[in-house]
Amino acid sequence: MTERIERLPPDQDGRRQVLLINLSDDWTWPPEAGIEWFTAFIAADATEMTVNAVTSLATGMLAHRCAYVSVWGPDCERVHDIFDEVYVQDYPHTLLGPEQAWSPDLPFLMTTWHESESLASALWFALYNAWPSEDGYYENRPPTFVALVRPEYREEVRAFLLDRERLDHEADDGVESQH
Repeated sequence: MTERIERLPPDQDGRRQVLLINLSDDWTWPPEAGIEWFTAFIAADATEMTVNAVTSLATGMLAHRCAYVSVWGPDCERVHDIFDEVYVQDYPHTLLGPEQAWSPDLPFLMTTWHESESLASALWFALYNAWPSEDGYYENRPPTFVALVRPEYREEVRAFLLDRERLDHEADDGVESQH
């Protein structure tokens, strides 16, 4: 049986921790990941996922200070939109209470979706370009990259994360990301 969370070697300069997380059938965030302030890449077919399931994942990730979400796979635009809605409508109040306003303790969430790109291209974008803003909120926080993947994409994503040269080679250069 594969563990739900696998710690992979850090990125090439050794600064960024890399986690591979099996995205469960109910799309729950594993609090045992033990991280905050991270960038996430989601590789999944979301066509059968309910709004409530995606909302639950977004809420769990935001509670752990997810700062960037990049989504790939069928219906990824809808997942992207739900993350944006949860962030704008619920996020500050979920963590700070209804009377609280925005705070430097909350990350500014960036989101992208990559429906027309290959898995390699979308993962490359998330790994190399999806960094939180460089303002004061993030400069002293340890960077972490999290790939949340459904089983059908796990081995391919894992292979790319373990062989960055292959990822670089197979990533498509000509396709723009969606926002």
